[in-house]
Amino acid sequence: MAVAATENKRFEQALTDVSAHFDRPEAVLGAADLDHAQKVALLKQWDHDLRLILVASEENMTGDGRGTPPAELLSRVRQALVELGVEQDKNAAPSKIGGSS
Repeated sequence: MAVAATENKRFEQALTDVSAHFDRPEAVLGAADLDHAQKVALLKQWDHDLRLILVASEENMTGDGRGTPPAELLSRVRQALVELGVEQDKNAAPSKIGGSS
């Protein structure tokens, strides 16, 4: 039971800031201690976070510019979701950050 609690704690911590716990989407896919649903949740959260960053950059509120460009990282996150079998809803109305409203 202690192992499950530790794994759940790692998931909960990563969910608050995915990019602080994983340097690339492929690392989420390869995380043996996360189940399918947890990987999907983390990648969806990362997708959402990156979209917010892109909106902020459109409004000239960018960060320090280090690391992988958000648009490239977003593409990799979306590809990781596809690899997990998560399809994008092509009929959903887009919101300001690109997701469904």
